[in-house]
Amino acid sequence: MDLLGSYPYVLIELYLLFKIFLYKSGCISLTNNETYDVLTIDTVSRQLGITPRTLRYYEQVGLISPALRTNGGHRLYEQDTIDRLKQILRLKDYLGISLQEIQEVMEAEESLKDIRKTFHENAESADVQRVLVNEYIDVLHNLIKKMNSKIENVVTMRDRYQEQVERSLHFMDELKKR
Repeated sequence: MDLLGSYPYVLIELYLLFKIFLYKSGCISLTNNETYDVLTIDTVSRQLGITPRTLRYYEQVGLISPALRTNGGHRLYEQDTIDRLKQILRLKDYLGISLQEIQEVMEAEESLKDIRKTFHENAESADVQRVLVNEYIDVLHNLIKKMNSKIENVVTMRDRYQEQVERSLHFMDELKKR
């Protein structure tokens, strides 16, 4: 169902507010199997385990596109934005990278997507496709280079901590001899 295209915006707002009311009152629950065309900021923040303030900040700094708004000013998030947020959180949690680095990765991935699209649109021109594949490879090499740099920094930090552990264990052995 294309909720945004089928109903006037005020009905969407009423529907979502009613759905929120039912959810907050415990009459219904949201499951991972349910799909909605749009979700409110509270629902998205609960679903992803982040605060509404974080969502607003990510929007402010350009990590996610501006949310749709109801006539009452409530933010509504589409599934594409929620998927992007999940990817941002994975990058942040798993790789421990800054928001600036996340922005760079997201831009690179968007560039890769655009290159793939242009590649398929130019199926008849091998010359254009060769140029696009080279561009694709360059973007990937840049991503790998940034990740390798991050990995080297983490390995260096780990090695320093490992050296401290070894010195401490040696010191502990010396103390036992006294």
